[in-house]
Amino acid sequence: MRRTELVAEAMVGLDSLEELPLEEQTAKLTEAQAVLQAVLNNDPSITQLGIPGVAR
Repeated sequence: MRRTELVAEAMVGLDSLEELPLEEQTAKLTEAQAVLQAVLNNDPSITQLGIPGVAR
């Protein structure tokens, strides 16, 4: 359940991405990629500690 929430939060965080400065776009995409990678790799730490910068 928590993994699904994290993916949804990562996707919501990409809303209006094209309106942001390039540096912020890169940061948001990097953050979303880290969340998705952790979820896909079944990283147990993602549901316990979360990823810095990602709202719980």
